[in-house]
Amino acid sequence: MDFRELDRYIDRLGPMRVAEGLAPFITAERRARIERVLGGRVAAVHVAVERPEDPYNAAAIVRTAEALGAMHVHVVDAPEDTLHARKTTQGAFNWLHTYHHPSLPDLLVALRAGGVRLFGAQMHGTHAVDALPIDAPLCLLFGNEGVGLSDAALAACDATFRIPMHGMSESLNLSVSAALALRATLGRRRAHVGSDGDLSGDALLRERARYYARCVDARTLSGLEQLD
Repeated sequence: MDFRELDRYIDRLGPMRVAEGLAPFITAERRARIERVLGGRVAAVHVAVERPEDPYNAAAIVRTAEALGAMHVHVVDAPEDTLHARKTTQGAFNWLHTYHHPSLPDLLVALRAGGVRLFGAQMHGTHAVDALPIDAPLCLLFGNEGVGLSDAALAACDATFRIPMHGMSESLNLSVSAALALRATLGRRRAHVGSDGDLSGDALLRERARYYARCVDARTLSGLEQLD
């Protein structure tokens, strides 16, 4: 069951009811770990890849993003379930939100609806990655390994950014570039909000309910709904 299905389930019962109902079926140690993870989740930093040449590079970003505490990973114009490659992600997609967009306009609609600014990775970008504004939600957009971002994507970006390099090499692997950019941006966002994570209120309640639901089997979920 992916997060969209879980959300429909949570909408029916309410996030607090789901978490309270499932808590007895989850060990105290597991619940404590969930709380530690939720405390470090940063919802305001997204990452996206446009038309990846190697789908496994995009899948590798999912594992990195989850480990670093990001919550949203997008891919544009790629095979369905590119971000759900189990061997590459090691199941990391179960713990964050992944989005497969058929086209660039679909990504833009989703981001703009959430007030998310778009910054595109480019070798000679106008901003160093550690100078991007982090006072509001943003998405780091990476392009195809061979040709980079499309002209349409560059035109849609609020600005471009670069990862400073000091060696003879002129480029980095896609997943490595994303890892470096995410680490820098997430760190600055955490410093900005003065906390390891930025989840609170209803957003935190819903994410806790999602994680609890991930920890039990379908029969347990079904049983909780039947008690309603």
